[in-house]
Amino acid sequence: MDLIIRTVQWKDFEDIANNYFSYYDEKNSNENLGLIFQDKVPNINDEIKWFSNLMIQINKGNAIGVVAEYSGKVVGLCDIYKKRENSEISHIGVLGISIIKEYRNKGIGTLMMRKAIELAKNHFDILVLDVFETNIRAIHLYEKLGFIKFAYLPEGIKRNGKYIGVYSMYLHL
Repeated sequence: MDLIIRTVQWKDFEDIANNYFSYYDEKNSNENLGLIFQDKVPNINDEIKWFSNLMIQINKGNAIGVVAEYSGKVVGLCDIYKKRENSEISHIGVLGISIIKEYRNKGIGTLMMRKAIELAKNHFDILVLDVFETNIRAIHLYEKLGFIKFAYLPEGIKRNGKYIGVYSMYLHL
C-alpha cells in the first residue's frame, strides 16, 4: 500500500472537498455513516470557506489537520479544533475523522489518529469526540487509542426520521 500519513496542505483541498461531497451520496445508502450532515449539500464556495478556516486555524495553532494520502490522492482527514479559542476551555480539542468508503477498515483511521494525537500533545490537554452508538468499529478504535466514554445522548442524531444515540468520549493527553 502506497500510503502516507501527513499534515494537511493547501493542495489537498480538491480531494478533501470531493471526499466530503461523496459522503452525502453514501449517507443515502448507509444511515449509520458516522458523520453529521448539514440539511443540504454545501456548495464549493462553502467548502472553500471551511477549508480556508481550517488552514487559518492550523496556522494560528488552534487546529491540527492530518490526511491519509494513497497513491497521490487524499482518502481521509482527521482534524482537531480548539473547543473555544481564548477561553477557559481552549485546552480541549474536538476531534473529527472521515475516510472514504473504499479505504475504511484498512487501519488508516488508526494511523491518522495516532499522528493527530501525537501532534495534539503540543496544543491540547484533552481531546473529545462524539460517535454514533451504531458505529461499533469506530468505538472500538477510539477505546483502543485510550478514549473513554463519558456521556450518552439517546437521541443525539435524527437522520431520515430515525434517532441514533451518541456517545461522547475523551482522551487526556
